[in-house]
Parts: sequence; C-alpha cells; structure tokens
Amino acid sequence: MILKDFVDLDIYEANMVLSWRNDEKISLYMNTKYITNEEHFRFLESLKNDNTKKYFLVFDRSLAVGVIDFIDIKVFDSCEFGLYQNPNLRGYGRMLMQTMLNYALNELKVKIINACCMLENTRAIKLYESFGFNIKIKDNEMLYLDYVRGGGNPLAVFTFIRRVA
Repeated sequence: MILKDFVDLDIYEANMVLSWRNDEKISLYMNTKYITNEEHFRFLESLKNDNTKKYFLVFDRSLAVGVIDFIDIKVFDSCEFGLYQNPNLRGYGRMLMQTMLNYALNELKVKIINACCMLENTRAIKLYESFGFNIKIKDNEMLYLDYVRGGGNPLAVFTFIRRVA
C-alpha cells in the first residue's frame, strides 16, 4: 500500500476524496453528512500547519482504495484513527486497517490507538474488534474503542475527540 499525504494531493485527487466523503455510503456513518467544496479545500490547507493530524489517500499500486487518518496525535503516546474505503470498491477494509496499524505503531510510534464509531456501523465495529480493538465506552449513539500496545497513558483512552469530518 502506498500512502499519499493529503497536503500533496493534486486537484483531481482532492476532488475524488471529497466525492467519496460525500457519498451516502460513507457520509451515513459521519457526524457531518455533507462537506462543501470550500470547506474541503479549507480543511486541506489547514493540514499544512497542524502536526496533530495526518490524512492519507491510500493506493494499492495505482488504484486509490481509501483514506486513513489520524487525529489528536500525541507522539509516542496516542492518537485516534479513522478510515473509509473508496465507495466504488469492496474488500479493502482489512488492508486499510493493517496499513493504519502499521503507520500508527511504526511511524507515529503510539502506544494507544483510539477509535469511535456509530453504533449502527456494525461492519466497522466487527473489523476493529478483529484487529484487537477493545470496547471502552458505549453511549446512545457511539462506541469508543482502543488498541493498546505495551502501556502508554491509561487516561488517554478516555480523551476522545468526536470526529467531525
């Protein structure tokens, strides 16, 4: 898998990511259901000066297969991740998860990886659990999970940021 940082996307790739993100198969499970062109490009620009977030377009050779992202990055401690697959493809969820884990553990070198997921997104929950994520908190709408490697700050498990993108 090849990762292309969102700050390096060309106009075609940036528009493709926006169309995926606004696709009803993806937006159904997002807090913000629709993102305008202006909001999207403002967000991309903001990533250039934000070392607490990393967003990547993921390729399988030359095929764009999905997006992985990391927010609330505390280097050598914790982060929260998100991902979504190109809505026109199937079967890349496990590859995206493995790519996310590899990057978080080997590049960011975090000990705790947090995730949150809408309760009705049962496919994502099953996928996360199959990779060793554990449920920490459940409320009326969301499920909060974490993956812990060799320690870390146990309080970081409870410092979740609700995803807005």
